[in-house]
Amino acid sequence: MNRRTFLSALAVAPIAASLAACGDDNNDTTNPTSPQPVPDTVPTPGTTGIAHPTGPTDAVIKLSYEGGFVPAGTAFVNTPALIVSGDGLVYTPAVIPAVFPGPLVPPMLVRTITEPGIQSMLGILDKAGLLAPPPDYTGGEGVADAPNTVLTINANGGNFVHSAYALGATTPETPARKNLLDATVAIGDLGGAVGEENLGENKDFEPTSYRFQSRAVDPSELATDPAPTIVEWPALTTLPLADATTCASLDAASGDPLFADAKQNTYFKDGDVVYQLAVAGVLPGDAAC
Repeated sequence: MNRRTFLSALAVAPIAASLAACGDDNNDTTNPTSPQPVPDTVPTPGTTGIAHPTGPTDAVIKLSYEGGFVPAGTAFVNTPALIVSGDGLVYTPAVIPAVFPGPLVPPMLVRTITEPGIQSMLGILDKAGLLAPPPDYTGGEGVADAPNTVLTINANGGNFVHSAYALGATTPETPARKNLLDATVAIGDLGGAVGEENLGENKDFEPTSYRFQSRAVDPSELATDPAPTIVEWPALTTLPLADATTCASLDAASGDPLFADAKQNTYFKDGDVVYQLAVAGVLPGDAAC
């Protein structure tokens, strides 16, 4: 049985690692005033459409929810709602049990998408006027601790970032916010947006590398129900956890034995110090540590 097969039941929910809570009420809606150039290529030969990057590490479209009042480490992991990569793959969160402890690494699913499918999604965004510098998305006043809806599009010669705080939480929304909300809902319905014939079968995403962040904890203050598991951090990684407080990475050969079956109540001991880790598989568009 695949080690992540059990994740395909119950409710879909972002993983909130059992880290000490910290408030992030960032409602910054500052947007870039001009698109940044990206290395565009033409669509697949024989088709026409909107040019976009085609590399496996390129995120052509990314939809995420960032900020809000979340546990420490959740902002670092920041599981996206949707990523379309340049080489024709779609990444979405996997369905996981809504019980503690869940998996330490937020599980993702991956499936293929055809070039016509990518063009359909880009066409929806183009029709909404989103392949352009963002308009004023001011709104959400009076809503506390909500996330920013962030839609990033790398296509048509630009990197367009549309960010709106508490999108959909106020009524009525401004025309610009309503337009962004409608577009994100439309592309979130993959089958409706591109047609099931343009999508492959969902499979478990197996990371080729991991990024993670460490935080020293007091073992006497760890939750005891269920009892935590403390794992020795192997010296063979040559990476002290004291040096991973901002961001560090491991390839799958080193990371799989540590992270693949770890739970939210799994901790790692390096020397005399116990650490709690926030861990994610590296996805297209992720910044290098």
